[in-house]
Amino acid sequence: QKHSLAPIGVRRAGAMASAARSVIVADSPDKIPGKPVDGKITTVYWNICGLGQPVRYALEVAKADYVDVRVEPGPGQPGQPGYKGMWFDKKPELDQAMMFTNLPYLLDGDVALVQSNTILRYIGRKYGLMGDAASAHLVDLVLDQTADFDGESTGRCYRDFMSMKKYCQDDLPPKLEHWARLLGTKPYMTCDQVTVADLKIYETLRKLRLIEQQPEIGAATLQRFPTLVAFMERIEALPAMQAYFKSGSFME
Repeated sequence: QKHSLAPIGVRRAGAMASAARSVIVADSPDKIPGKPVDGKITTVYWNICGLGQPVRYALEVAKADYVDVRVEPGPGQPGQPGYKGMWFDKKPELDQAMMFTNLPYLLDGDVALVQSNTILRYIGRKYGLMGDAASAHLVDLVLDQTADFDGESTGRCYRDFMSMKKYCQDDLPPKLEHWARLLGTKPYMTCDQVTVADLKIYETLRKLRLIEQQPEIGAATLQRFPTLVAFMERIEALPAMQAYFKSGSFME
């Protein structure tokens, strides 16, 4: 379902048909940057979706010329010595380039930022993806509430994936009712323009859809909320998102 309203952030982006991205898989410490790569806005996160995915979406919708650095978690395997060791060995060096070094982080000129919501707000202000002034409080609400909402399922997936079955059946419905109420009849969560907050809640809903589709979970809670499903379809129908999904850079 393609929505007729063109987001302000897309209209401002000029003639560029889609984002110009370069993806670097950082499998050695020298590939983890402490300054923008080639002078371009640079986002750095693990080589997974996670907290880095909404940042990638935002840069795609903004049609930015950016570098996406994806850090491998080696050299050890999960649960083994050396897991994420390359990152932790590199981290003290990066402390000279930024404050509170952590993943994800973003580099843009002299700007070095951590905290995923801070990064999204920065991108939103830079590229016109923060909506209008009247809905600024909703952008903040959606960003921060999504952080809590996403953490509930992420934590369960890491600790005990099968616990997601009960979560989807019992805990998820009232939470989705709140999101459906916030959405109401608007095309997006905050206003009639897509914002970075919409991209963040979209990614959490997308992950929940994937989790519910797993045979061992076998739930369909999200499908019982047609307005949320339609919201997801509007995000997915954005030309920039369509182009990203079809590219070799998108991680499902």
